[in-house]
Amino acid sequence: MKNFDISGDQIDLVVAAFYARVRKDPQLGPVFAAAVGTSREHWRHHEAKIASFWRNAVGLDRSYTGSPMMVHVENMDIEPRHFAHWLTLFRQTAKEVLPPATADGLSNLADKIGRSLSFGIQQYRQRADSPPLF
Repeated sequence: MKNFDISGDQIDLVVAAFYARVRKDPQLGPVFAAAVGTSREHWRHHEAKIASFWRNAVGLDRSYTGSPMMVHVENMDIEPRHFAHWLTLFRQTAKEVLPPATADGLSNLADKIGRSLSFGIQQYRQRADSPPLF
């Protein structure tokens, strides 16, 4: 159940604006280009899937299928350090395209998801004989 007001159209707007920014970003652009591709069709497909993810995450629908954790864990180009920068860009984008309360709600959810993915990557990739990371 979502705890802030957001529409599917607003999610589409954030996703499109965010990935336009990511493609130009010197740190994240190459990581995403390697994972998604560079053609307009590749990006259209990726953005549709991610918009579906966000609709699911906020409780608008349940059409998303996939395992975000495994996608991120299995892509060795993605490092835990990327998430802080990803979240900064996401928060900036949300603030630019959404009303303030909606931007805050979506950004707070993104923070939780980003921390979870970063932590999951760290835990999954650590050596078996290492102490747990906290």
